[in-house]
Amino acid sequence: MAKKFKIDARLILQLGRDSIKDHTTALVELVKNSFDADASKVDIEIYCKSKEKKIRVADNGFGMTGTEIDENWLRIGFSEKKKSKTSQKGRRKTGEKGIGRIASDRLGANLKMITKSADDSTQAIGVNWDDFDVDGKSIDDIPLVEFKNPIITIPVRKGELPRDTGTELLISTLRTDWTEDDIKNLYQELSFFAPLFKDQFEIEIKNDINPTYSKSVTSAIYDAAEIELTLHYDGLDTLIYEFRNKLVPEKNKTETFQLQQFIQQKEYAPLECGAIDLKLYFFIRKKNLLDGTSLTLNDLKDFLLENYGVKLYRDGVVVKPYGFANNQFGQDWLGLDVEKSADPAGLSRESYKVNANNIVGYTYFTRDNNQKLIDSSSREGLVENKAFQDLKELINKSITLLASYRVDINKAAAENASIVSKGKTTQTQVTKIKNKLNSVVKDLEEVKVYIDKNKNYSGNPLAKIVLNVTQAIVETEKTFEELLEEKRVLGALATLGISSAVFGHETESAINTFRKNAKNAKDSLSKKKPEVAEALAELNEAVIHAKIVGGWGEFALSRIENEKRKKINRKITELIKLTIKQVKPAFDGRNIEIEKKLGNVIAKAHAMDIESIVLNLITNSFNAVPNTNRPRKIRIELDHENRSEKKGMILVVADSGPGIAKEYIDKIWIPLWTTKVGKKGRDGTGLGLTIVKSIVEELEGDITVGIDKELGGAKFSIWLPR
Repeated sequence: MAKKFKIDARLILQLGRDSIKDHTTALVELVKNSFDADASKVDIEIYCKSKEKKIRVADNGFGMTGTEIDENWLRIGFSEKKKSKTSQKGRRKTGEKGIGRIASDRLGANLKMITKSADDSTQAIGVNWDDFDVDGKSIDDIPLVEFKNPIITIPVRKGELPRDTGTELLISTLRTDWTEDDIKNLYQELSFFAPLFKDQFEIEIKNDINPTYSKSVTSAIYDAAEIELTLHYDGLDTLIYEFRNKLVPEKNKTETFQLQQFIQQKEYAPLECGAIDLKLYFFIRKKNLLDGTSLTLNDLKDFLLENYGVKLYRDGVVVKPYGFANNQFGQDWLGLDVEKSADPAGLSRESYKVNANNIVGYTYFTRDNNQKLIDSSSREGLVENKAFQDLKELINKSITLLASYRVDINKAAAENASIVSKGKTTQTQVTKIKNKLNSVVKDLEEVKVYIDKNKNYSGNPLAKIVLNVTQAIVETEKTFEELLEEKRVLGALATLGISSAVFGHETESAINTFRKNAKNAKDSLSKKKPEVAEALAELNEAVIHAKIVGGWGEFALSRIENEKRKKINRKITELIKLTIKQVKPAFDGRNIEIEKKLGNVIAKAHAMDIESIVLNLITNSFNAVPNTNRPRKIRIELDHENRSEKKGMILVVADSGPGIAKEYIDKIWIPLWTTKVGKKGRDGTGLGLTIVKSIVEELEGDITVGIDKELGGAKFSIWLPR
């Protein structure tokens, strides 16, 4: 006899009662079935205080025939949604597991299902789920009840003709006494059920537990939002943003971004999350925002307390738990409050961030077009793969853009920004490297101990090498001390700080390698039979890296030396060549080609000004060019150009990066504003272009920015009088 599986009756309890988190979730599952059945109205009744405790869920959907009950509804695990992903009216069906029908077991022991299809008479089935809680019986040993001549009560939606099809579920012997909070939570979940279909799908609740929520489930009070931001991302390279401001409607606008300009990621590729639509509402507790409504400030406060957060919707159905309170993620699953607490800057600052409880948002995507956004095995949330992280990052960046938009409409934003305190960036970076240098000196001192103990090494090259390396470190430390004491040229210091942040990686790498070589030399000398040759090789390698460290110190000090502060006739061409030469190793490390087209220009200028301009522009390019698939290239041009009979020169810096989005053109000059926004906030200092523009304006020059036709990225053109 052929072997075959048998299914224990208790399996149905594991699929229903034991696999669904709570009774609220179970009831929402039943409402999803009504949605899939193209219902326009669902009635929910919950009675726990009356003599007859019961739950009723009824809809005016298309119902089922007797054959469909036998072949579909009674086949556990079968989902008609796998055969057809859309309903008769084109709704994307919400589940594919085939267990929604047994969610009623989580609600009560007894179920009576009555249904009417246009193609059959009214059918009714009775199930006692407790009958399955027995030993030694197969699932098909448990009989069900068939009712003759059943009567169904089909909901009627106001404004529609009554329908003669639908399904009614009557649940009794309830497993849980519903509380006032349970009813409130149910109402809130259902209020987020299908906002895309709010004009096509109505849910009405009746209960005897919390009468406040015996009403139709209505949409939230979005008209009271100060700012509404809408995003459409096509899943490839285009993002279309719409900004609407209730208080300053003249600031309403629509902007289009290219993904490479907006994300500024290291290696560009379409986001794995796929196409999405995002709606963000920014609320503040101001009475004038409630004009034209019947709402009070307390209403708004209560609404935000219960509803703030960004929720996810797949095919019009909410994906929990994102944006919901009382779960492991919380309403602030995007980490907005963490960023705000790290930088609590007010609205007058460009680094301003919004609080989580000021944002209500909805993200819409589909199962078909976003196949990498996958349910976790527990069906609570999504798998946190690359697609999920891309989605999260895009939402966060959109919130950052909303915050920036709000700063723009605040007139005091630019007035309160100051460049005076920006030397802190330099000091932090220099102190960090200086501390590392101190640890290197300690390593060298340990090496020297072995040399001093062994007098026969005195004529050995080891002693001289250690002395040279130590001297290089000491001189570099002096460089940093002088740098930290320099207070008179904030622009040069800030430029150095920016360069340190960008190119400092190479210096730190050299220090780390140096320490490794020094340790290896010490280990070679500490052996019973010292390995002098190996130690010598390690220290020779250390000298190379010490020169790199010392070179950075020389580069740093040369930025602010006295001679560069004098306004004298200079060979601008040679000045630019030297600046490029000093930073070229960092560019080579990233395979970035620097093309120079430099005419022979001599002008009366401060060397510090020219260097600050060039350094800040090529630093921006250094960050930008890795963000596209184009060859990594920067072009620097210099030539004569006279304007209005005034002798001048034109300096151009162009790159193959993603360019600068139109939305950012006016902002890039503002102190502390940066396009480089990472997962932990803003990655750039937001000072480089501010310094450039400040220098150009002081010299009565002109600066413009556009797209370079040849390289495809940003192109900065600076004209200065000679």
